[in-house]
Amino acid sequence: MSEKVIIMNNMNKLRKQIFIPEFKQMSLGILATAIGVGLTFFVDNMVEKNHQRAAQRETAIMAVCDIDEIAQGLKDEIQLEDSLFKVTMYVSTHQELIDSLSMDTLDMAFEYLYDNPTVVRGWMADTKETAFNSSLDARMNIGNHQFYDNVQSCYYVRRSLTKVMADAPEFRRPLSKEAYEDFLYKLDPFDIKYGGDPVPNARRDIMKQIFAQHSTTLYIKRYFFRKDTYMKAVNELDLLNCENKVLMDITDKDIETYLKRNSSNVSARSFADLIKGTWELNIGNNQNTYIFHEDKSLEHILHFKIELQFQLEQQQKEVFVLSPMTTYMEGRWELRGDTLLTDLDASTAAITSFEVDLSNFPQASMEYVKDSIEIKKDMMKQLLLKEMRHWPLKKDYLISFDKSTNTMAWRFKEATPAGKNKEKSVVLYRKME
Repeated sequence: MSEKVIIMNNMNKLRKQIFIPEFKQMSLGILATAIGVGLTFFVDNMVEKNHQRAAQRETAIMAVCDIDEIAQGLKDEIQLEDSLFKVTMYVSTHQELIDSLSMDTLDMAFEYLYDNPTVVRGWMADTKETAFNSSLDARMNIGNHQFYDNVQSCYYVRRSLTKVMADAPEFRRPLSKEAYEDFLYKLDPFDIKYGGDPVPNARRDIMKQIFAQHSTTLYIKRYFFRKDTYMKAVNELDLLNCENKVLMDITDKDIETYLKRNSSNVSARSFADLIKGTWELNIGNNQNTYIFHEDKSLEHILHFKIELQFQLEQQQKEVFVLSPMTTYMEGRWELRGDTLLTDLDASTAAITSFEVDLSNFPQASMEYVKDSIEIKKDMMKQLLLKEMRHWPLKKDYLISFDKSTNTMAWRFKEATPAGKNKEKSVVLYRKME
């Protein structure tokens, strides 16, 4: 065998021993990398799809809960309409008794007839509707076109009702804000208290004029149209939302879980620990301070203002005086689950401060009214202390906290003049030491 052939054979052996194994390793490396990339892409894609499905379901439950709240708000509207209508109807058929009817009764009739611009209806808020419609998951991939259409129909029901309430003559209250202002402008200045409300006798005169209007009679007669309009919307919302829950397999437990998760309530720490300390609650001109002690004792401090009326005979003038006051009372508190029970002790009631703002008095009258002011202050103190003995001293509140634990909400039921229970809520803020 020639030398050339021997060299070629040796070269072939070297290729088999060196070059071929390296090529195999490189091929295996490329294949492994491709599989790894593919698996990573597959896993990432699965995770993304799971997140997308979770977001879609969260959006769906949000919409269902919002529609339930709209329907409940309308049911509350109907209940309020019923109670106020009954009182207003009574006043309408007993107008000769307006001078002797209680102010609570007249106030309820006034609420029914006055188009109060400060009233806010929570069920009209479209924040959740906007969130639903701006969600890509809801608009593109909610997973059920019928559900999406149903939700849109629900929100259309609300928009339609809101428009009817704004435009339909049956919903136009007989006393507009402009007409009410005209009534006030015609009153004697002495008939208007500080704060802008008319004194009781003037309020009775206004009510007589309101009930004498034909528009008031017409509004009362249209009560059934308004109630039917509300009921039609409620029935439509209930029917559509019931179907929504079936379409998306949303159970009561799903809704409860969603509400708990989004209530910003605090469960990590005991309510009993969170409630301890000083809390402040402001309602109008009333400033409440509650001090919850570890031994379950409670202190309640109330700052408010009353209005005193003085007749200056020499000047033939009437002067209204604002009197800031502070009352104090002790009691006990107890927690049962998420319900707070408070029990104040009337025997501890005290008036800790009572001031009289004399800035409205003419300087010339200051000397001879001093004694009269002191006498009137003593009278007011005695009357107020007597009244405090009849304050509702035992109350219970359903409480919740925000995530910071520095804001506490109280929900409770309060009796209306018509004897119905109306749910109310207030927010307290922790006073930092």
